[in-house]
Amino acid sequence: MRDNLGCTWKYLITLFFIISVASSAGANSTSGKIVINEMLPNPASDWNKNGVTSGMDDEFIELFNSGKEPVDISGYNITDLSLGYYYIIPNGTIIKPEGFWVVFSSESNVFQRNSGDIIWLYDPSGNLVDEKEYNSTTSDVSFARIPDGGNWTTSKTPTPGKPNH
Repeated sequence: MRDNLGCTWKYLITLFFIISVASSAGANSTSGKIVINEMLPNPASDWNKNGVTSGMDDEFIELFNSGKEPVDISGYNITDLSLGYYYIIPNGTIIKPEGFWVVFSSESNVFQRNSGDIIWLYDPSGNLVDEKEYNSTTSDVSFARIPDGGNWTTSKTPTPGKPNH
C-alpha cells in the first residue's frame, strides 16, 4: 500500500509539472510580443497636440503589440541611458491586438538625447523586453519599425499611435 501511495504522489507531481509548463507555453504564445515600435528624440513640431512646440515635451516612445490577443503592460518600465530616468506604465494599461500605446516625455520624464541614447523596455519582473540604441538624430525624423514590429529604419513622417510608414 505504501509503495502505491508513493507512486501516486510521484505521478501527481509529474502531471502537475507537465500541465504547468503546457499552460505557461500556451499563454506566452498567444499573448503577443511587445516591442518599442517608434521613437522621436528630436521633435520640431507639436506632436503631442497641446498647442505648444516644446522640444523635449513632444518627444515620444510608442509600443506595439504584434500579437492576436490583448496584452496588459501594467508595470512595464521604460528607461533611458542618458539621464537614467524611468517610467513605470500605470496599472490597467492594455495594448489591443496589433495595437499601439504612446507616451510623451512630458508625461514620462524619459528623455531621448539628440546626440545618442539607449531606450530600454523592461517587463514587471525586470526582464529586458526590447531596446533601441542610436547615435544621432534629425529634427522630426523618427526611428520606426516598418512594417510595425519589423526592422528599424527612419521615418520622415512620424506616426504616434498609428501604423508606421
